[in-house]
Amino acid sequence: MRRKVVFLQDNMIDENERVIFEADIPYVVENGFIENEDGLKVSVESIWVDFHLVHQKSQ
Repeated sequence: MRRKVVFLQDNMIDENERVIFEADIPYVVENGFIENEDGLKVSVESIWVDFHLVHQKSQ
């Protein structure tokens, strides 16, 4: 089975200057969304920093 993983090139920062998604950490794409450790979900289409989308084989 293959899965999609997003690697952000820069940190995503919210309006309060908090980092909500960190760069260079693999975020699994589920139903078009990534989720951080606090449960915040963002659609892949709404990511506002450059990123790489990688297709990985599950083991």
